[in-house]
Amino acid sequence: MSVIDSPLMDQNRLAQHGSKHRPRVPWPLQSTCWLCTSLYFVVCILVLIYPHGPSVQAGPPGTFNAPSVPSVDMLRKPVSRLLPGTLVANPQQSGFSHVVTIAMPRLAAGEINSLPEYAKQYAGMFHFTALANVRTVTTHDRTDYLLDHFGVGISMNINGQLVVVTPRSANELGLKLGMIERGILKGNEKDLNGITQVARTSRMIIFDVPTNMLVDDKHKKQILRYFVWASPASGKLGVLVWSLNDTKSGRYTVACNNMQLLPPNYTEDRAIHVSKGPLLSNIPTANRFALVTIPQGTSVPFSPKMRTVATLKTINVQNLHTMMAGVSESLAIVPAIQQANNQPTTRK
Repeated sequence: MSVIDSPLMDQNRLAQHGSKHRPRVPWPLQSTCWLCTSLYFVVCILVLIYPHGPSVQAGPPGTFNAPSVPSVDMLRKPVSRLLPGTLVANPQQSGFSHVVTIAMPRLAAGEINSLPEYAKQYAGMFHFTALANVRTVTTHDRTDYLLDHFGVGISMNINGQLVVVTPRSANELGLKLGMIERGILKGNEKDLNGITQVARTSRMIIFDVPTNMLVDDKHKKQILRYFVWASPASGKLGVLVWSLNDTKSGRYTVACNNMQLLPPNYTEDRAIHVSKGPLLSNIPTANRFALVTIPQGTSVPFSPKMRTVATLKTINVQNLHTMMAGVSESLAIVPAIQQANNQPTTRK
């Protein structure tokens, strides 16, 4: 049995999703005097609800020599948006076959009690959502699978269901948003533009998400890089994510020991750390919020080949060939490492 079909991912998924996190419903605001400080909180929480991509059940990303030669787009640009009204629990109605990720942000650690009560209630209202569609292509006696659609958006709870919303569509979809909630949603929409496509072919997409991370008890700006692909052999979706340190050079630096291979239909329990604010300040600024960890799945080490391209800010066709080979090599390392970790210790 190959790592692609290993039951490890199913076990990981059960461990990750034993409990479901439901978005909280905000309390009604009693006074408009909270407006100014609440809008500052908008900036803080927006960065933390994104996210992020391949599953352990997916096959290696393959090569350009498969039956359908993929188109290649190396232009850095915003990732496509999901249409408002898309039902996250039933994406097939909107032309998507897979839920890539749904982020469920929550205040989990640090100086949570230092936040104003009105600010706490917004942490779980807005959910970064990524969906993908894998299309089957049959040519003569061969079947191929393409990642023909991918999109990101913000979803909110409407009548017990997560639905992709925009400020313009909120009322039509049945959301009665106050001035502050609408301002937060507008900020989320604006921040989606910060998610940058690095490379795109008809089988995969690589994109970067700027965010704040908790590093050595301090908040540090980093990049979460996602690699999402459709296996050309099985059509299963793969999602890898790793963190990078931004630099002024043409390369980032690796900020994590391992990549994470995410389970299928991933719901991320996005724990947020809150740092202590300045004395006499009641305004929660953006640098006070950070992700405790990158999205968690199955740890995948960087193979030597993967390390040569994992930190590139821009990618050319040759780099992409190397990265696809590096992902396959990295996934192949997982069983040996897990087997070694499970061996009983021999006393000498």
